[in-house]
Amino acid sequence: MRNIPTLNLVVTDEKTTRRLAEITDLPVPVHVTPAGHIIVDDLAPYFETAAQAFVDTWNHMTENGTPS
Repeated sequence: MRNIPTLNLVVTDEKTTRRLAEITDLPVPVHVTPAGHIIVDDLAPYFETAAQAFVDTWNHMTENGTPS
């Protein structure tokens, strides 16, 4: 399929709005109806996976102190 939609995720610090992470061009899960309409599938599992990956990485980086 051409022109597959993508997402860009930006994780910021709530207090300072500093960017902590940016993930770009994540493919959006879609399916196409017989009439050719693009339907976006449920995004919740993808956001949950991305959030958990960020938390795991953050925890790993901060085991010996706060990252700079």
